[in-house]
Amino acid sequence: MTGDPADPADPADPADPADRGAPADRSDLAERIAAAAEACEGVEGLSAGGGQYVTYRAGLPVRGVLVGDDEITVCVVAAIDRPVLETAEDVGAAVAPLAGGRPVHVVVADLAPGAEPRQGERDA
Repeated sequence: MTGDPADPADPADPADPADRGAPADRSDLAERIAAAAEACEGVEGLSAGGGQYVTYRAGLPVRGVLVGDDEITVCVVAAIDRPVLETAEDVGAAVAPLAGGRPVHVVVADLAPGAEPRQGERDA
């Protein structure tokens, strides 16, 4: 440990993907991951998956996101009107830049009807 922020072996380097942060950092990360996942096409919401996929923090937990030391798991409810694999791939791609080098796993816990078509799209 050198104390040099440019030293990749220095655990104090905030850019080091091995630095997993304090619990407050984890909850902030979980919130950012949740927002990124929910913004993806075909995601109707997040699911705690029976309590398996939750990041605990002071106050309400972040449902649908489990930030671990070595991996991140996002559990979504996908729209039935879009290919599930495409939705899962989009979520993984949206979350990967936030993961700090950790692998991202996407679990599809359920399917939902999806958004109602807008006026004029019903007959298309």
